[in-house]
Amino acid sequence: MSVRRLLAPEDLETPRPLPARSPVPQRITAVAVTADLSRTAIAMAAPWFHELTEVLVLTDGAVTRLAVPDRRRVLDLLFDPDGSALTAMVSGNSIHRWALDDRCERWPLGMPGSGGSLDLPLAQVAVGGRSFATANAFTRNVVVWDAQTRRVRHDIHETFKDLAYDDRVVGEGTVALSADGSRLAFCRPRRSLLRNDEAVVVQDVGSGAHAEHRSGIPWANGLAFAPDGAALAVVGVRPEHTVATVVALNHPADAPEPVVLPTDRRVDRINLRPVWCGAEPRVPIVDRNRVTVWNLASGSAVLSVRVPGPRTAATLTPDGRTLVIASPDDGVHAHPLP
Repeated sequence: MSVRRLLAPEDLETPRPLPARSPVPQRITAVAVTADLSRTAIAMAAPWFHELTEVLVLTDGAVTRLAVPDRRRVLDLLFDPDGSALTAMVSGNSIHRWALDDRCERWPLGMPGSGGSLDLPLAQVAVGGRSFATANAFTRNVVVWDAQTRRVRHDIHETFKDLAYDDRVVGEGTVALSADGSRLAFCRPRRSLLRNDEAVVVQDVGSGAHAEHRSGIPWANGLAFAPDGAALAVVGVRPEHTVATVVALNHPADAPEPVVLPTDRRVDRINLRPVWCGAEPRVPIVDRNRVTVWNLASGSAVLSVRVPGPRTAATLTPDGRTLVIASPDDGVHAHPLP
């Protein structure tokens, strides 16, 4: 299969540029696709005029522009499995969800917890079953929502509020849901700088019972359940390297040793979205001028594509077989994977 162009660079231009300013977006902050590429969403930002932040949705060749109010920056985007809705984690503790089959109605939501930050280090969304989960590194909360009623099904701040302060479980902004939406995974930070006790927390939605699994990764940027729910792919960083591991949830290792991904530089504080392609977990990572799809179990490269600059975003289709790259200079292209 050959590379397929989904959008040309001129399709990304804003129709209302400022005088003496380029209509081309300064940066692509997130991209999402459906399994069959019938819908593609691109979040764009213009640092010189934040009100031009918007999300473009491509459906069967037609482009719809979705406004992001209040000068917020989109940090993460994800379609529901059937492509009927799009959820965005936005700076400032905000969540936007658009019902695309219902005149693109927007549901504005907010993460439970105090405050917010316009410069969040990590904020993610995950979808499973009839639920979607959101995580926010500023409030250190993880919340599971009912996709139909928009109500909270599970809130870890509420779940663990009765524990002693030193025993409370908080999240660092990384989240995953199992395919049926019944299990939640998120990363718990170290309880002390003196102890290497970071962990991935796995919990049944609606339950206070949970299990903590060591990953050997101090800062995780992305999580993904295996299709059968028996393993969890984790990608993140150590002080000098980008690293990854696969945690066997039924038989976890006491002291796992992650594999090193030989990226050009350490990938830090970026929302990464691992995807399972059969039994192989994969993730795309944008380096200085290249996007590489990595096998997280072996640390080997599946495909590497040269791109024009670091203002690019990349994602995989839910089956892990296609890489989609969005660039202000090159448009949006789909690259088939072996």
